Amino acid sequence: MPDKPTVVIAEDNVLILEGSLRPLLEREFEIVATAEDGRAAISAAAQHKPAVMLIDVSLPLVRGFEAARQILAACPETKILFVSNYADRAYVDQAFHMGASGYVLKSRIVRELVAAIRKALAGEFYRPET
Repeated sequence: MPDKPTVVIAEDNVLILEGSLRPLLEREFEIVATAEDGRAAISAAAQHKPAVMLIDVSLPLVRGFEAARQILAACPETKILFVSNYADRAYVDQAFHMGASGYVLKSRIVRELVAAIRKALAGEFYRPET
């Protein structure tokens, strides 16, 4: 069986992390680290060089978009997917233009996240349906 793609999750809400993200992903992906703020996310990405990085837009200390910029500069092969409560198209456009691989609304994580990760790993951009 081939190795599972590695994932680092940067999410400051433990209920979302442990209640939604971890159980949803563990079957198909290897979660190598989690981070509760942007600084820890940058450090985890540098240490683990994951295939995929899930980043909450609203991380404390270093916000999600800034953390992603630094991660992409240091780990250009890592696919960045933002998870967010914000459905504003400007956030989705910002994610796309900065080189991220997608944007998933937290309200749709259960239905869309695994498909979004697969799409990112295939080199495509995932955007929420409007």
